[in-house]
Amino acid sequence: MSDHLKEAHVRLLYPALLGRDAGLADVDHHVAHSRTVGEFLEILLASEEYAARNPTACSASEPLLANLWHPDLAEWTHPVGSRSADDVAIVGREGWVFLRGGSNKFVPQFSGALQMEHDWLGRWQDLIAQRRREADALGVHVASLVVPEKMAIMLEQYPEPLIPVGPRPIERLLEAGLPIGYPLQALRTAAAEDPVCLRTDSHLTIRGNAVLNAGLLAELGAAPIVLDELPASRSYVSSGDLGSRFAPRVLEVTSTTASLGIAELVEDNWADITRAGGHIGTRRVFRSPGAPDPRTVILFGDSYGFAAESYQGTAWFLAQAFRETHFVWAPFGWDPGYVEQVGADVVVSETAERFVARVPMDRVDVSALAAEAEAKGTFVAVDDIFADVPHSDLA
Repeated sequence: MSDHLKEAHVRLLYPALLGRDAGLADVDHHVAHSRTVGEFLEILLASEEYAARNPTACSASEPLLANLWHPDLAEWTHPVGSRSADDVAIVGREGWVFLRGGSNKFVPQFSGALQMEHDWLGRWQDLIAQRRREADALGVHVASLVVPEKMAIMLEQYPEPLIPVGPRPIERLLEAGLPIGYPLQALRTAAAEDPVCLRTDSHLTIRGNAVLNAGLLAELGAAPIVLDELPASRSYVSSGDLGSRFAPRVLEVTSTTASLGIAELVEDNWADITRAGGHIGTRRVFRSPGAPDPRTVILFGDSYGFAAESYQGTAWFLAQAFRETHFVWAPFGWDPGYVEQVGADVVVSETAERFVARVPMDRVDVSALAAEAEAKGTFVAVDDIFADVPHSDLA
């Protein structure tokens, strides 16, 4: 966020902090009397209107918290090391919020303390080998992608010591020579110049996703996506999937392209699946007549692969390169029947790093996943995508 206060800052932060749009008089007044974003935030956070809307945050017995990080307000934000009430998220340095708990408990994974079952590596090796054999029989190119965790990308901003006692699960797979894309170094290098992670969310910025997918597109022989040529971005205020766990919520100003780029959504059951309360089984099909690569690609993935106007995940970038892109919400999934049915030329299996401690099922049934969720009116759980019961240390 630019330090000099602009009209856009006023219009963005009024709804987030005061719950209403800024009027023309509000905009003119603040731009005329507040030189910096920090000064403007101090005025809003000290206002009676903010106090009335956030009585808990502004009570006399509690310190006033600025719930949007800015250098001028750093000492009044959630202290470094603050944990959410559910112990899932933790505030790092400079307002970066990290995932620390949850059912996958990535902290012991990251330190290498998590012990895998004795056959864990062998099962992963068998899974990858079997899929490659089936892909060869179908005549399709396959690729695997693991999305590095925010903690790994921004290790220096994490607020607690992370002393390694052994290799992480993803490191064990890579050391064993499994053909899995894991562009951690590219993301860390890019992060030194511009944010690649969202401040209050476990996901990536537009630039982060561009860096993540550059290597994948190169592996697939597809034309690279030039970041400067992406559609114009639109800024908005968000509390993310991590910042929303705090009271008051930790906010950030971020941006999205607010479009599907050159792609058109031609098939979609996302609304039906989300009505059932979940994500597994979501299927979105994109057609891009102007894409340079005439092939059809399927991405079996998760939220990091999701494509929408509001989030440019892996499927979004694939849809800028390939004429037809199928996204199926099934982390690191594989359905040879669906591959054959749609005549896919390329298949990508993707998952977040925190899921690597689990071994995926050797295959899923795309149609059955969606039908089950829609028929039962309830969501299909992530556990249904993995061959094993949750590891005892992950339960």
